[in-house]
Amino acid sequence: MRIKVSVGNCFYNCGNKNQIDDSSKYKIDFTRDFYMLDVIPMGAVRMTKSDTWKLNPNHIDPKKRQRKSVTKYFEFKNSLKFQAEKMKIELKDTLDIVFVVPIPDSFSDKKKAKLNATPCKKRPDIDNYVKAFLDALKKEDGDVWNIRAIKVYGFKGAIILYN
Repeated sequence: MRIKVSVGNCFYNCGNKNQIDDSSKYKIDFTRDFYMLDVIPMGAVRMTKSDTWKLNPNHIDPKKRQRKSVTKYFEFKNSLKFQAEKMKIELKDTLDIVFVVPIPDSFSDKKKAKLNATPCKKRPDIDNYVKAFLDALKKEDGDVWNIRAIKVYGFKGAIILYN
């Protein structure tokens, strides 16, 4: 099982181009302010009624265990919330998000270099990424009226939120 890695830190960039150690790995618009979240993007999980009362993924009774995908989703949401609170992110009614999906480790270095910053056309779909992002950071997302979301490959996973 391969271990996915993320950027390693979260930060707010206000025009400083030197905050990312190896900026050649990312094609980021440094002329705009952005938040970089150290979270590997994950799509929203389809929930069932039992997901509300199955809270322990390690329960003794297999029928009372939480599904692994649900556990992973809640960990993703908690990590995203923690970083957003740490950086004091307040979402507006328009969003410009870039989901950087880590390139699989099984790919050759040549293929990784070729895929970097190119569109990711694999699952999960972009709308699932957006739904998971909004579910984590907004209690009510009905006020969001404009979303521009991009899903690209990168050497390391991250979520970039432009101001």
